[in-house]
Amino acid sequence: MIRRLHKFVRARGRTVVVFSFLAVTPSCAKAPESAPIEPAHVVAGTVAGATDLLGVDFIDAGHAWAVGDIAPTGGSILYTSDAGRTWRPLVRTTEVLSSVWFVDTAHGWVAGYAGRIERTDDGGRTWIAQRVEHEDEVLNSIFFLDAGHGWAVGGSGLVLRTTDGGARWNSLTTGREEDLWAVRFTSPDRGWIVGEDGLVLATSDGGTTWTPRPSGTTKALTGLAVTAPSCLVAVGEQGTIVRSDDGTAWSSVSSGTSETLAAIAAAAPSVFWAVGRGGASLLSHDGGLTWTAQASASGTSLFAVDLADAHHGIAVGRQGATERLE
Repeated sequence: MIRRLHKFVRARGRTVVVFSFLAVTPSCAKAPESAPIEPAHVVAGTVAGATDLLGVDFIDAGHAWAVGDIAPTGGSILYTSDAGRTWRPLVRTTEVLSSVWFVDTAHGWVAGYAGRIERTDDGGRTWIAQRVEHEDEVLNSIFFLDAGHGWAVGGSGLVLRTTDGGARWNSLTTGREEDLWAVRFTSPDRGWIVGEDGLVLATSDGGTTWTPRPSGTTKALTGLAVTAPSCLVAVGEQGTIVRSDDGTAWSSVSSGTSETLAAIAAAAPSVFWAVGRGGASLLSHDGGLTWTAQASASGTSLFAVDLADAHHGIAVGRQGATERLE
């Protein structure tokens, strides 16, 4: 059982192949006739504090937020307005935060240990607790489709849902005991969760019911990325990458690395960036079919990643390490 790339590593994305022998282009891969994408490159970013950063959300070409572990002086929610070139702490926290999600530059949520969820309506300057702490709970991933519809997942099969921007969070029954690491939705009804032992769960009713989908792996899946309409890529232990073109059938693809991948992000229909232990960094420009290793810019483990678009991304990790795609 993974306890997340930050101890093993505590970790936080957007999926991969199906070894298809048909001469067709998968729905989420880059079409052959499309214009080539200018190659982006990964560069080292500013060290953002001294604590491990476990979550990041990069919503446009400038604005991003990062969250993470706590130190003797307290943890921080960090903010950048220049695409990660500089960071500043917004507020201190008393609990480890593992995930952050904004729907625009003003409205966002954070989630973490003790099942804590907080909301901001002013870009992160002030936060309001939306869920009281629950002993022994851990939330690993929070996702909002819009200002109203959100989901959070965590340890021992925990799934929460809100339809009113987090004013009320309701527990959903999954029938699972595995730790759940990432959740993503493409509509108020259709979504997926990934977790321990290669677990993939799918829903078509907003999370009221969940159906297991064979993922093609027994390795823990720690990150998930989705692009419309339903191109999914999940990453995990020992360089595992699995992919689906429809959210139902999944298969493995080669990552070219044995390092555990903690997180993955997507932009446009076909661009994916995955990061993990030891500074592992992989890019795909064809919907996750093939991957190119990037030289480690920070030289340290990365726990979370997000893309604002196909050319701008931020990854964060151990002891405040950051990297940028540009």
